[in-house]
Amino acid sequence: MNLHRIASEIDSLESRWHKILFIVGLKKNEDKQFASELNIPYINLNLRLSEKLQNIPKSNYPLQVGEMLNEIFNGYHAPALWLGNIEILFDKQLQQHPLRLLEHLSKRFKLIVSWPGEYDGKALIYATPEHPEYFKCSELEGKIVIV
Repeated sequence: MNLHRIASEIDSLESRWHKILFIVGLKKNEDKQFASELNIPYINLNLRLSEKLQNIPKSNYPLQVGEMLNEIFNGYHAPALWLGNIEILFDKQLQQHPLRLLEHLSKRFKLIVSWPGEYDGKALIYATPEHPEYFKCSELEGKIVIV
């Protein structure tokens, strides 16, 4: 069962510098179900971050995104956090490298990330090359689980 494999991978993060696990290939709402079964708080990143961003000028987005995520994550007192709906991180207005941002945060927080794209065996990919938010990264510090 995928749940046992994910739980095992989460446990193995404890000894890593970057405590981040990317889950690729989940069906709709499967991440919420797994998070619930593993008793891990689920964070809809699109919702939570967009709520915070609406009160600041767009020109300040790049400087405040990391700080806002830190603040959101600090609100949970749990050994791990499950991040879903992370598409907002690819928005060009934020001027962020989504993986570097999450990796940086994973030094303080154990993160399980529902990847909204695919893994080609070498790189995590979001969107298609002609899409304005296309993203591909092969240099990453996290672990990847394909379900």
